[in-house]
Amino acid sequence: MDLITFAIPFFLIAVLTELALDRWKGWGLYRLNDALGNLSTGILSRILGLTYKSLFLVIYIPLFQLLQPYYQAVGFNWSMSNGWHLALAVLAYDFCYYWKHRICHEVNVFWAEHLVHHQSEDYNLTTALRQSSGGLQLDWVFYLPLLLIGLPAEMVIAAGAIDLIYQFWVHTQKIPKIRWMEWLLITPSNHRVHHAQNKVYVDKNYGGILILWDRLFGTYQEELKEEPCIYGVRKPLNTFDPLAANLQHLKRMAQDAWYTKNWRDKFTLWFRPTGYRPADAEAAMPVPSTDLAHFQRYNPQIRRGRRNYALGQHLCYSTATLALLWYYQSLEITSLLAAVALLVFSLVVNGRILDNHPLAKYLEPLRLTLYCGALPLLSAQFVPVFSAYIALSALAWGWLAITGKEDTVAVVCD
Repeated sequence: MDLITFAIPFFLIAVLTELALDRWKGWGLYRLNDALGNLSTGILSRILGLTYKSLFLVIYIPLFQLLQPYYQAVGFNWSMSNGWHLALAVLAYDFCYYWKHRICHEVNVFWAEHLVHHQSEDYNLTTALRQSSGGLQLDWVFYLPLLLIGLPAEMVIAAGAIDLIYQFWVHTQKIPKIRWMEWLLITPSNHRVHHAQNKVYVDKNYGGILILWDRLFGTYQEELKEEPCIYGVRKPLNTFDPLAANLQHLKRMAQDAWYTKNWRDKFTLWFRPTGYRPADAEAAMPVPSTDLAHFQRYNPQIRRGRRNYALGQHLCYSTATLALLWYYQSLEITSLLAAVALLVFSLVVNGRILDNHPLAKYLEPLRLTLYCGALPLLSAQFVPVFSAYIALSALAWGWLAITGKEDTVAVVCD
């Protein structure tokens, strides 16, 4: 069973609960644009994962089978039905996760993938759902040591799902320090530190479930009352496009490799410490870091009608994603790829609408045209519903295009 897919409805209920409390209490933790940006990257991560087989499985399973004689000789016999075995598997996985997570913050090419989770400039439960799409497929390297203790692939996957699900609840600002937990477990307080870009907090608290690893290996930092957390990354993303979010640092490294005249740098900058840039590339393409003393969150102005339109479209995409996650195995590969491609493009366009990007007025009609082209791929019973959705979306977008010319009042996405 895919534990993460099973947990998604509970995640959404928790998000809606925190959002309702935020509006009721006036906490100001949620902005529509940032929250939809987080959820869009989460959707992108899940749907792209349907289109390729994990490199971890491709490598881990054959190696596991090759080492079977060794496991039989030493008596390794793990069982998913044994609670103690599963608990030990989670402990072993979390140890590997600590080192994977730490390297992701310390090496350029690994940061390119992990960066996505840190781009949000808000901190709420939607931040937990902001995940990389895993295009580089680098994580598997850090879990190969689990072969030494004979951990089967299915237990590694189950332990990883438990580790990730645990981390959901710590992405909130409204749970204070829990003193007895701070010594052993990852908590909202010590994970807020991990997401902050303040100098004192950068590159701290890497554990997934246990903060114990950080205490043992010198990367622990307590949340300080006198130093409020400023969330986000030093080189801000400045878009709600989830595809651009996944390509942000990778694109920058590729540009640096292209523009630098130093051939050594062209090949080594990928594995240099995070943030390393060749001097000539940095001079040609300077990317200023955030001025934390005058920090302002990315918050483009957008008309209320467009904001509501983007919200409505996102709800439709979320519904389609849940249906796809539950039923994708019954689809032919061409239908699956077409559905994923349309959803990816839709998320990109919706992000650009929230950015108030000038291209959005062309991209949205193009998206609806592509949806019309996809009608023949649908089963007959879905065509009326899908056609009605396209027609209503076209009418709403057309109305916004007409009335928007006269509407000079822009509101901030709050």
